Amino acid sequence: MTQDKATCLEARKCILLMEETSHQELVDLNGDLPTDTHLVRAEKDFQISVDAVRAYKSVDIFDVYHDLGYTVQEIKNGYGAIKPKLFTNAKAGARK
Repeated sequence: MTQDKATCLEARKCILLMEETSHQELVDLNGDLPTDTHLVRAEKDFQISVDAVRAYKSVDIFDVYHDLGYTVQEIKNGYGAIKPKLFTNAKAGARK
């Protein structure tokens, strides 16, 4: 996981769920994801990055990626089936 990206997203109250994922992977994991999951497709240095990010507003995601020098191509929502307040991340649960 890119530390700069994860840190910047957390500062905006966003969570990087997965890096280098795909639309099909999010569809396959639909039952295990919260409803505030966004698919972010961005380009930097001719490299396409496709990430899954949790956020309340997509503008927060856009701001972080833009500040990090990415050209945001697409932010799609509509993934997930779990209410955000009921979702527990496996990493967060392991820390408690």
